[in-house]
Amino acid sequence: MLITRLGIKGFYGVNTSIELGPLTVITGSPGSGKSMIIELIWRVFRGIRDRLFLEDLPRIGDARVDITILLDDRVKKRLEELGYSGDSVTISVGFDDGYTSVIKVGEREVMVTEFRNGVSRVKYPLDVEVVDASILLNPDGLSPKEQALQLVGSASEDYEAALSVIKALREYLSSVGIYKVGPYIDFRGRIKNADTSQADFIGEHGEHIIEILSQLFTDPRRDTDVRFLRKLLGELGFRNFRAGWYGGELVLSYVDRRGLVHIGDELPCHMKTILALTTQLIVAKKPSLILLENADYCLSEGLGNAMTKLLSNYIDSKQLIMEVRNKWFIDELKMPHVVLYNMD
Repeated sequence: MLITRLGIKGFYGVNTSIELGPLTVITGSPGSGKSMIIELIWRVFRGIRDRLFLEDLPRIGDARVDITILLDDRVKKRLEELGYSGDSVTISVGFDDGYTSVIKVGEREVMVTEFRNGVSRVKYPLDVEVVDASILLNPDGLSPKEQALQLVGSASEDYEAALSVIKALREYLSSVGIYKVGPYIDFRGRIKNADTSQADFIGEHGEHIIEILSQLFTDPRRDTDVRFLRKLLGELGFRNFRAGWYGGELVLSYVDRRGLVHIGDELPCHMKTILALTTQLIVAKKPSLILLENADYCLSEGLGNAMTKLLSNYIDSKQLIMEVRNKWFIDELKMPHVVLYNMD
């Protein structure tokens, strides 16, 4: 499990504080803010790799998001060597006419930064203008503009220690797989030009699935995963499922319930969703955070058993946060550690 607590204030009018589990299912009526939770988590984690961007999200007044992340033993040991002890790090971002971000290890503040009107500052552990505070946990961007003049004596030592903590946290979170899938799944059953650059991500709408599946089907180390996938699809009426080259194209093929062979044909919508979720879970890094928006897209009652098998088989070392729109999905999902939050 990666995220243990999430707090939201003001974005989309949502005000909530929730505990998260290895599998968190978010449900509620249309317009209640389910998708906003997924989007906020995604943008904060993207803000560690790229510039933080929340300006376009609807909000009421000043807005804030707080994400508490569990640390692994290696990172905790490193932080203890730097004088910071705690099982978790909390990233807090407040947004009004600019950003104020606070990084805490346990309950202890490590650094407070501000990005406003194109100007970047560190407010704590000292007050100094820096190169660029718009990327979270970015040691290079937190370099003071006039370092030689402003950082002297103990202030310099304290700041260097804080930057070492920031660097350790960034290295850890950058090594975690972060994936966002949905809100819809749409891909064809054939493709001419293979793109192998997205080896661990199916794409937001499943656009890389065929390439990834073709690699799985030719990798002997993934035989167990391929057998699981084919068995799961077989129980749903799609037998002899394969991915590979045919007539100069990468295609998906299967035999349907009537015995008809499909090679590169358009797949049924519910098969696309299940295939996308399964493939992403199979190829995701360990550890990883997988955000599934509209996870029951095109699914109908009676598929809960298949979803339970899928999630149970691949939940290890992964955290899933799923937004669903149908109550039957919750009722049929029979597995431990399901945490349900109703946004109504």
